Amino acid sequence: WDHFYSDVSFKAALKVLSELGISKLNDVGGNTGKFAIRCCETLPDIKVSIFDLKEQIALAKENIARHQLTERIDFVPCNLLSYDPLPKSDADLWWMSQFLDCFSEEQICSILEKIKQAMRPEAKIAILEPFWDRQHFEAASYSLNAGSLYFTAVANGNSRFYGYENFCTLLQKSGFKVDKTYDKLGVSHTLLICSAL
Repeated sequence: WDHFYSDVSFKAALKVLSELGISKLNDVGGNTGKFAIRCCETLPDIKVSIFDLKEQIALAKENIARHQLTERIDFVPCNLLSYDPLPKSDADLWWMSQFLDCFSEEQICSILEKIKQAMRPEAKIAILEPFWDRQHFEAASYSLNAGSLYFTAVANGNSRFYGYENFCTLLQKSGFKVDKTYDKLGVSHTLLICSAL
C-alpha cells in the first residue's frame, strides 16, 4: 500500500504543494524517502527533513544518497509514539502520506498534538490518505474496509483506513481544522491541507 497506491498520488499532490509557496517541508513517517526524493525533484528550491525511526532513516539515507540529494534532505530520528517532544521547527509544511492510518485514534491525536507543539503557528499540515467514504466507486469503499480488517487483525491491531468525517473529528480534537480537501488523487487518495485552530 505504501509504495504502490500512494506513489500514483504524488504527482497530483505535489502540484497542490507547488501552489502553497513552501520552502521547507517536514516529511513525517518518511519511510524510505520516496516522497522526499519526488518532492525535491519536482520543487527545485525546497528543503526536506524526514522524521522517522532510526532504522527507517538508515534506509532512507542510502536511497537519497543514490539520488544525490543529501544536500537538500536531512533527518530527524524519532519515535512519534514516545513521550519525547519533537524539536521546534520553522518548516512551512508538515507532510504525512498514508502514515496516520497506521495508528489508533488515540495515537493519531497524540501524534498530531505533538506536531502542533513543534510547528510554528502559521505552518500547515498536509495529510494524504485513502478515505473509504471519499471513493468514486462503491466497490473501492468495500475494498478499503476489507483492507482494514487485514491491517487491524494481522498487522498491528491498530491500522485501518479511516472515514473522512471520523478523521476530521480527530483533527479538530487535536487542535486542527481542514482548510481544503482535494479528492480523487491517483487511484484512491484524498489530500487534506490543515492549519492549527
